Amino acid sequence: MDEQSQDASTWPAYIDEFARWALGEALWWESNPNENGVGGDEWEAVEHLTVADIADDRARERWVQMCREFVEMNKEHLAGIPADQAGQMFWQSKRRRWGFLPRSFKKRKGIPKEVRWQLHMTSGYWPVGYLFIRDDKVHFDL
Repeated sequence: MDEQSQDASTWPAYIDEFARWALGEALWWESNPNENGVGGDEWEAVEHLTVADIADDRARERWVQMCREFVEMNKEHLAGIPADQAGQMFWQSKRRRWGFLPRSFKKRKGIPKEVRWQLHMTSGYWPVGYLFIRDDKVHFDL
């Protein structure tokens, strides 16, 4: 999505896509970790799960709220970044030093350094706890 196509009417769809891709990144990297804390699920095992599959209503609302607040806080910087990429980078930046930095905002080439830093740092404002999958539902504590 480029800056010219971003207007007030496109942000709700952007936020929905952002939330979906941020969750997808979280599921792929965090779900059912092995004894070393490395995610244990292959993408094919989790790719069908969506925000609607977050088991707890309160957690689902908090997830969407977190994503909406981040996007609204950073609209001007996200305008040129597709929602799927921004959602994925959000989760890796959120993890800070435990994240996979090449997939974070911090290492995104083509974005000015000060903007990358702001996106990277503001992604950590919302705490998210341990994430796991049970009975085809997403569980985590917020």
